[in-house]
Amino acid sequence: MEIKFSEYSESLFYDSESRDLDGKTIETFGISGSHLMGFAALSIYRSYRKKILSYDRIQILCGSGNNGGDGLALAFFLAQEGKLPEVYLKTGRQSADSEYYKNLFLKAGGEISPLETYSSDVRKGTVFLVDALLGTGFRPPLEEDYSKAANEINSLCSLHGKNVFVLSLDTITGFAEKSSPPIPANALAEIGTRKWRNVFVPGTVKTSFHRIGFPIGGSTAAIIGKPADKFLWKRIPRRILQHTTIRKRDSHKYENGSLLLVGGSEGMSGAAVSSLLAFHSLGGGISQLLTPSENTVVQVLKKDPSLMVGPIPPNTDLLSLPFPRKVSTVLLGPGLKTEECPILNLSPDKHTILDAGAIPAYKEIRLNDRTLFTPHTGELEILVNSKITSVENGLSLCKEYVRTFGGNILWKRHSSFLICSDEKIYVWNRPEPKLAVMGTGDLLAGILAFYLSRKFTVPQAVQLSYSLLNEAAGKTKDFPTASSIRKIWTRKGG
Repeated sequence: MEIKFSEYSESLFYDSESRDLDGKTIETFGISGSHLMGFAALSIYRSYRKKILSYDRIQILCGSGNNGGDGLALAFFLAQEGKLPEVYLKTGRQSADSEYYKNLFLKAGGEISPLETYSSDVRKGTVFLVDALLGTGFRPPLEEDYSKAANEINSLCSLHGKNVFVLSLDTITGFAEKSSPPIPANALAEIGTRKWRNVFVPGTVKTSFHRIGFPIGGSTAAIIGKPADKFLWKRIPRRILQHTTIRKRDSHKYENGSLLLVGGSEGMSGAAVSSLLAFHSLGGGISQLLTPSENTVVQVLKKDPSLMVGPIPPNTDLLSLPFPRKVSTVLLGPGLKTEECPILNLSPDKHTILDAGAIPAYKEIRLNDRTLFTPHTGELEILVNSKITSVENGLSLCKEYVRTFGGNILWKRHSSFLICSDEKIYVWNRPEPKLAVMGTGDLLAGILAFYLSRKFTVPQAVQLSYSLLNEAAGKTKDFPTASSIRKIWTRKGG
């Protein structure tokens, strides 16, 4: 079964790119700005209509830019429903498109008050508040009027708690990656393009995406003059994941994936075994575990005598040995002390995963583009030899590293990033709390090894691995161990 990976990702854009795409879409397709505002407001109205109408009062706070225009357009559609919202508008010059919806709303019987008069003084009833203050044109810090409005929204939420629901349009007003949102948004309606800034919105904020006619894929590249280089991954569905582990009836063991795993130093055999079992439980065909510990050899053979396991041969290029020479994938590092990690002449014909103890060992070695580091934040700081002060800082350091040394970096965190050798960035921002348990990194290494051995590319293997790991974790009860997560996908129908 061929997987159309392009269907399971969205291009991400910086705010400036989003504005550029907005303007060039209008120019290229002849769609007016007022039409785009209307499309946005109508899509949001349809998605949130039932919830909005369940509240006693609707308040829409509009800025003087096009984000405010989206709010005014939404106010107009609500007026057609016979539900006149309270609208507050920032004093200043509006665009012609915003003026268009402002006038429509007024003609529909609505009233507009200055934003500076907005107050959190709501004595009773429930409130649905729409934050349409600032969009992609925002540059810190917040101006006085916007800051005052944000403070009033915070007061409203503090005073009335669950009786208030805050929906932000396109971006949360005043939000930047390095700080918490100034407004306690419950939901975010992202419009037109996926925004890089919104990747960092807290996971407590429910996000919806509203297409309004902007081009996607190759059409986007044609309009803005360059292909997208940042992507948000979606979860690969279970029905597709099931096909990725199927073995052909006439296949042999090497076709089903072959792996050389080097790991399991004294007292750390569990990590290596966990990675190895993850590889085989998914359908990996053949493997060999080489370890610096004789005790690990004994323990692995006790667990499963059919596994090929042995000591790391001294003073030998491992990849020149008969079996390692034939494998498609090499995994170095699970449960391995850095000082015991062999430095291999990594072949560009094999995928290589550098995990845990192998990360420091290879930190200043030039690598090919089929090599993948899998550090968590502490390990990443060792790899790039710098303290990471923010996500943007960490990504910048990663891009600088791959430019210098090659390879790919999977930065493992609650929202993970894959920084590729071509400097494209992929984001997995579907954190699963059940995976916050020791041993899941070893599982991930084994799953990655499986998919890479099945000839998927590095980005495809990472996306499939996270999708599968989250799918399995979601099927467990309470908070499972890494071992119980692994066993989920070996069960029938898992």
